[in-house]
Amino acid sequence: MLQDSYRATSVFRAVVCLLAACGLARAADPPLAPVSVCEVLRDLASWENKAAAIVGRYSFRPNGRWVSEQVCDPGAAAPPQLWIVEDGVDGPRPPDRFEFDTAAVRLKLNAIARRTELAKFRFGSPGYDRWAVVYGRVEMRKGDDARSAPANLVIRGTSVILVLNTE
Repeated sequence: MLQDSYRATSVFRAVVCLLAACGLARAADPPLAPVSVCEVLRDLASWENKAAAIVGRYSFRPNGRWVSEQVCDPGAAAPPQLWIVEDGVDGPRPPDRFEFDTAAVRLKLNAIARRTELAKFRFGSPGYDRWAVVYGRVEMRKGDDARSAPANLVIRGTSVILVLNTE
């Protein structure tokens, strides 16, 4: 009988310790919420030097890569695009749990696809334009560079460009 009481007390203490440890453990990061290019450009100053998961049309050409939309509602003063700059040293590291809110991505992408088309080429690969989520840090461009794109999206490497399958 004394042994049963000792076991019950030990189990109770173990459960209390486990619950206390769980309470002190850091909650897992929530999935990343996607942001459109137009949302960033609407208030570019507030996005300066902040990391974000940008959803839009990912394009690459011989002269560079960018994530964009064709038009913004209401219209943006500058071209609605963020120029992609790769920086393997100072580019932002993705969170340990690199996961997206898929329902939010789907909603954003549907809204963007209503006002933006992927380019169609008569030659070469149709893969020059794709829908993607790109994780990076927003940095405003200055001077003449700002005419072609109002900001850069600094990425750590190509592993933070996630091409979306819309089928």
